[in-house]
Amino acid sequence: MLKSLQDSYELLRDQVWFFRFFVIMGVVCVYRMLLHFVLRSNHCPNPFCSKCLGAGSVRGRAINRIKQDCNDDDNRFGSIIHNNLAQHDRLCSKNDEKPTVYFHRGLSSTIVDIADQKILLEHYQELRQEIVKYFQENETVPWTHLHLYENGKENSINCKKFPKLFEILQSLPNAICVNSTNCLFGNCFLTCSSSEQIEEASKGLTNCSIRMHFGLLCDEQSPAYVLLNKRKRLTIQNQQPTIYNHAVEHSIENPKEGKQVFLTIDFWHPDLANDMRQQLASIFNTDLA
Repeated sequence: MLKSLQDSYELLRDQVWFFRFFVIMGVVCVYRMLLHFVLRSNHCPNPFCSKCLGAGSVRGRAINRIKQDCNDDDNRFGSIIHNNLAQHDRLCSKNDEKPTVYFHRGLSSTIVDIADQKILLEHYQELRQEIVKYFQENETVPWTHLHLYENGKENSINCKKFPKLFEILQSLPNAICVNSTNCLFGNCFLTCSSSEQIEEASKGLTNCSIRMHFGLLCDEQSPAYVLLNKRKRLTIQNQQPTIYNHAVEHSIENPKEGKQVFLTIDFWHPDLANDMRQQLASIFNTDLA
């Protein structure tokens, strides 16, 4: 009788271990299936996964560049940028600025003034005269946005069309496209539009960029305006700089469809030190796009 009980106990014990082994193997198989799905999907939120690092996003390529070019022991700026990239989603969730590529911690959300705007104000009449002359020579304008610099790349043909603007642009010490050659964050372009919506709602690449609109030939009776976060309005007027953080959700509305001509330039955030600007420009180079 005792031997029979011992045999039954041994049989049940073997079955329990077999059941545990079956459960473990099932969990492993499910995990591998889910991992395979995540790596193949286009909605992976983790910039450090093999999909993003291997083929992917600008953030993923920036992380790879930092790992290849920067040593955390002797490059604290590279380490700061790397940490910010690692926490991108969390940082965006806690702030009004929600850039699509890079969030830099510690930058002020309130932008009152940029030194470069004084230079633009001093040359307003020259810029305006060049624009007026251009429209006199060109009855039809085939563009809404004419880029002198787009994502850090210079358009030499367009720069030659506006030599005075190009000359003044070179004197702006904080303009990203001039101060940091070939930086992905640098843009400078002219806008000419009578559309009701000049620019659809969007967010910029980084909160390191301060966008300025400078009115040149705007309709003074019905000026266009920038709509920030669908609630705050900033008008775009002649001889007036309109400044905001490019990472904030924004659109440009022109409700009465008056003709609006204005200049747009991206500047470095004034809180960023020159060394950090150089490091950002090195990592977020135009070849990263």
